[in-house]
Amino acid sequence: MKQEKTSALKPGMDLILTKWIALRGTAEIARQKEMQLLTRFPSAMITQAKGFELLLNTETEREEAKKAGAAEIYALGPQGIFSGLWRMAEEAGVGLRIEVRSIPIRQETVEICEFFDLNPYYLQSEGALLIGTWDGTEVVNRLNLAGIPAAVIGRATDGNDRILYNQGNCRYLDRPQKDEIEKLGDH
Repeated sequence: MKQEKTSALKPGMDLILTKWIALRGTAEIARQKEMQLLTRFPSAMITQAKGFELLLNTETEREEAKKAGAAEIYALGPQGIFSGLWRMAEEAGVGLRIEVRSIPIRQETVEICEFFDLNPYYLQSEGALLIGTWDGTEVVNRLNLAGIPAAVIGRATDGNDRILYNQGNCRYLDRPQKDEIEKLGDH
């Protein structure tokens, strides 16, 4: 018996990401490993990263996205954007075409993840939403007008292929993995 799909995400819909990936993970690492990070980075950057906790509430963008015509809204959480994309596609029974360079990420996240050799795409991303809609540009414009950073990062497709494009290279999206923050114990 085929499983009933409960998602409103359909092939051909644009996928939008609000704010930035790895907000919670970056804030957590900055708080847990502040002294180590201060050996390389200015205190202002670490303070900024710890402040990402203030960006975790998604109620405003959820309401604005609904008003703008979002068909599906999926809150990111543990295991990062790649796991969220996988789960969203799995629930909807669709494939994906994602442009990795379009996924918004803060420079603080990049620097902190490089310092600890962590993959930000598998880091706790609470504070960001994935949105499926027929007109991604319109929804992004409406979110931006409401003061909410957002970007179209790809599209839902027919079939099951979940493909990541990055500077002309493509690869398949991996199944969800453990959250990168779990590797912090090694540092």
